[in-house]
Amino acid sequence: MKINTMKTRINKVTIAEPCLENWDEMDKGEGFNFCKACSKNVIDFSGYTNAEIISVLAGASSSVCGRLSQAQLNQLNHHLSVVPTTNRNWMKYLGVLAIGMSIFVMDARAENLKMPIEITRSINHKTDDKKTVVSKKICGYVIGADNKPAAGIRLAILDTKFFALTDKNGRYEITLDNKFDLNNNKLVVESMRYRAFLTIDFSKEKQSSLKLNKAEPMIMGIVIPSIKKK
Repeated sequence: MKINTMKTRINKVTIAEPCLENWDEMDKGEGFNFCKACSKNVIDFSGYTNAEIISVLAGASSSVCGRLSQAQLNQLNHHLSVVPTTNRNWMKYLGVLAIGMSIFVMDARAENLKMPIEITRSINHKTDDKKTVVSKKICGYVIGADNKPAAGIRLAILDTKFFALTDKNGRYEITLDNKFDLNNNKLVVESMRYRAFLTIDFSKEKQSSLKLNKAEPMIMGIVIPSIKKK
């Protein structure tokens, strides 16, 4: 389904027929899982803002299969009812919409990190070289609601291939390569039972501890935008 960006408006988003396939058993990709039952990529919208979901649906040339919480879907539709978004005004809408955090939605597209800068002077003092200080790995701990270490929890840096499992002490460690994009700075827990995330501080190796919260019920299936022609 190709949406005419000049003549249409999204009024509501629904998942009419929720999919019963097991998300955790699908092949994992970067920002999506591959469903073998229907041979489609299922986008993980759980870390998207309202504006980003609308943008994906608007730019799709075919049906979009996605995964998000019922509370997140309710919030998206509430926003659409308050701020009807015409597609031709999306860029303006995206600029006005605050990129924030609610209890249901994780902002997966944070601002560029402002990294500490180390200035190294040459021997002749004629030039200054600026070098970004970036840790080659990140580590930290995951704890449960009881403040005890959480073992066997999978964490991933959103939209990348980098992930780790916590050990018996709740500790994780992820080694980065030289081509790593520092804009990908969201570390999330990948679990149907829990949710947690933090914004990575690449200037240091040890990150703040992640505390697990019970996850909102998730729904999965073809995400259908209701279109009203102008």
